[in-house]
Amino acid sequence: MKHIISNVLLVAITLLWSAATATEAQSLNRIDYRGQKLFLSGGNIAWISFARDVGPGPTNMKMFDNIFQSVENHGGNTMRFWVHIDGTHSPEWQGDVVVGPGKGTISDLRAILDDAWSHHVTLLLSLWSFDMLTKKHSNEVIQRNTKLLTDSTLTRKYIDNALIPIVKALKGHPGIMGWEVFNEPEGMSNEFGWKHTHHVPMADIQRFVNMVAGAIHRTDPAAKVTNGTWCLRAQTDVTLSDSPHTNKNYYRDDRLIAAGGDPDGTLDFYTVHYYDWQSAAITPILHNADTWKLHKPLVIGEFFLPDRVEGIPYENVYKTYYKEGYAGALVWQWYDWWKKRPRITNNWPRGLQNMDSMKVNYPDLVNIKTGKSQSMGG
Repeated sequence: MKHIISNVLLVAITLLWSAATATEAQSLNRIDYRGQKLFLSGGNIAWISFARDVGPGPTNMKMFDNIFQSVENHGGNTMRFWVHIDGTHSPEWQGDVVVGPGKGTISDLRAILDDAWSHHVTLLLSLWSFDMLTKKHSNEVIQRNTKLLTDSTLTRKYIDNALIPIVKALKGHPGIMGWEVFNEPEGMSNEFGWKHTHHVPMADIQRFVNMVAGAIHRTDPAAKVTNGTWCLRAQTDVTLSDSPHTNKNYYRDDRLIAAGGDPDGTLDFYTVHYYDWQSAAITPILHNADTWKLHKPLVIGEFFLPDRVEGIPYENVYKTYYKEGYAGALVWQWYDWWKKRPRITNNWPRGLQNMDSMKVNYPDLVNIKTGKSQSMGG
C-alpha cells in the first residue's frame, strides 16, 4: 500500500513539475503587460529627428500620429523609440554633470506616449545609444559622455537629476511597454567596438545598465527594463559548434550585479538585434529561442526584411519568430526618410504586412486589452 501511495505521489509531483515547466516555457515567449501575455508585434520609430524628438524645440507630433495610426491599422502593439540617443539635446548638462531631464523632455515624452496609446500602441523607450561615442562628435561631447559611462558618481547624477524625474513623472502610463537602457552599447566597447566610435570597457557598460535598471525598478516597481544588444555574441553563454567566436551573456543577473552592486539592477527580458552579416551560429531565426538558454523572454528588436530571411519568406518572419519561442519582433524601421535607400525601402510596408498576419492568425497574442483601469500616467 505504501508503495502504491509513493508511486501515486511521485506521479502527482511529476505532473505538477511538468505543468510548472510548461508554464515557465510558455511565459518565455510572451512579455507581461498589465496582466496580459503579449507577443511584441511592431517596429522601430527610433527617431523622426535624430536626438531631437524630446527636449528643447518642436516635436513633429503629426508624423508620430501618422506612424502610430499606421501601426494600429495593421494590428501592431509596440514601437521602439529612442530618447537621449547621444546626449546632445537631452538631458540637460552643466559641464560634465547632468543637472536635469532637459526643458520639454518630460512633456514631449508624455505627448508622444499619449498619442501612441490613443492608437493602442505601446513604446519601448530606449534611453541611450552607442552614438554617444561616435567620432563625429566634438571633444566636449565625447568627454562628458565618456565620463558619464565610466564615472559612477556622474552616472548617479544622471540617475538622480534626470532619469528618476522622468520615470516618476511617467510612472503608470499604459503607453510604456518598458525601458531599454542602451541601443547596441557593444559598438562603443573595447571588446566589440567599431572603427567609427570611441571605446570604453564592457565592465563600465554593465555597471551603467545595473545602476539605471535598479533606479527604474525602485522608482516604478511595475516597470520592465531591457537592453538592446547588438547580437547574440554578447547575449548568451551558449556557443554553438560552428561559431567562429565564444559567446558571453554580459547581461546575466549575477554579472550585472557584480558590475554595479545593485541587486535591483537586472533585466526583465532581453532584446537582441539581427542583421545578415551575422554567422549562422548567432542568427536567431535559424534556432529556437531555448537554444540560447537565457531563461528570460527574448525579443528580436531590430532586423531587415529582404525577400527571404535565411530562407524564410519575409511575410512569415514574425510568425516564425513566434513559433520558435521568441517574445517579439520589431522591424527596422518606419520608412519615410529611408525611401532613397533601395536595400531597405521595403522594410516598413513588409513589417506592417507581418503585423497584419499576426493580428489575423494570433489576435490573442497581439491585441492589447484596454479599459478604464489603464489610465494615463503622470
